[in-house]
Amino acid sequence: TRPVARSQDADEYRVDEFDMPNPDQKLKDTMDMINRVIDAGRGEKLARAMRRDGRDGAADVVEGIMDTEKNSLLKSTLDVVKMANSGDAAGALKIMDEGRANGVLTAKQVLCLKILIHDDVDDPEGDLEYTVRLDEMDGKISHARRAGALYRLGRINELEELCRTWEGSRQDRDDLYLCRARILRARGKPDLAWRRALAMLTLDPLNWYAMELLGDILADAGDLRGAVLQYNKALNKDYNEVQFHVKKAEALMRMGRPDSAALACRRGLKVRPANKMLLGILKEAGGSAEPRRGGA
Repeated sequence: TRPVARSQDADEYRVDEFDMPNPDQKLKDTMDMINRVIDAGRGEKLARAMRRDGRDGAADVVEGIMDTEKNSLLKSTLDVVKMANSGDAAGALKIMDEGRANGVLTAKQVLCLKILIHDDVDDPEGDLEYTVRLDEMDGKISHARRAGALYRLGRINELEELCRTWEGSRQDRDDLYLCRARILRARGKPDLAWRRALAMLTLDPLNWYAMELLGDILADAGDLRGAVLQYNKALNKDYNEVQFHVKKAEALMRMGRPDSAALACRRGLKVRPANKMLLGILKEAGGSAEPRRGGA
């Protein structure tokens, strides 16, 4: 059954009550350290030190990264991702133009990277545009990617039309099932959308998009606390999905918790430092991108 809206929170609360730090932060910190060492040209020294400590697996990772760094295409991709995540879309596009002009990147690779950029800067219009161009080049339809962009843009009629042409593998069917559940929510049928999302989680407990959909339905019903908890579950599975951070922060603002919303924004900005929606919510909450003393 559809969740019933609950009463909102009292004035007194813990700012970190709904906090969700990155569950993979320790691994991320380790990889960041490795990349910094490699960037400084000390990869071999680090590998030798790790071997002395018996950490052969980590050393192998370092050497593997060093080997792949020699691949110009991969290096271009890493540079593009780094620039896009920092908000420098123009710099990322410049790298692609130079790569295409120098023959390092093919036209298809450039399109793939442009899709990556627009996804990273949270631009579903650009994501959809270049997905369509790539599909025209390959003579296919990337149903799941198109569906995600159309849903975020609210273009439900086009989304329904896409569903009518959708066939493929089991994974394609899973994505189609999610797509139809999203349409039910958009068409004002939350009960049906709720049941479909629960069915998806029964089949795949790790489906973070189904968790997000449950959160959306709860938010629509006014159960903002329940929505935040669902977004936290989704973040626990995929912390890099910026929309989960955005929706969580929005729900916390609606709950009258600007300090908690600011903390949620700062968590998300660690993933996407230049995300306009998170920066906007953070400004509205009266916070800054840097945590307060004693904060996360």
